[in-house]
Amino acid sequence: MAHHHKTNQEVGGASDRDRGRGMPRRPDEDRLERRTVSEREAAGLPGDAPESADAAYRASHDEVAREADAGEIPTGDRTRKSRDAFPPTRYED
Repeated sequence: MAHHHKTNQEVGGASDRDRGRGMPRRPDEDRLERRTVSEREAAGLPGDAPESADAAYRASHDEVAREADAGEIPTGDRTRKSRDAFPPTRYED
């Protein structure tokens, strides 16, 4: 059976002219932050970046815990075995 795979040189081409440069290994974080702020301001948004996803999750989780402790939302104290097998229906038996 004949060998049908290309060599790395055939696939990649000459390394000094045929390969794309791609993304840098370590982007400049300060430059990225400055660019983000300027683009947000150009779009009419506040310049500071929104809070991280982790911080937003923690804040919402804390708010739900506070509401549950205060009794503002039902907590569902019953176990799965003590509940009905199916949700209530509007149809008659």
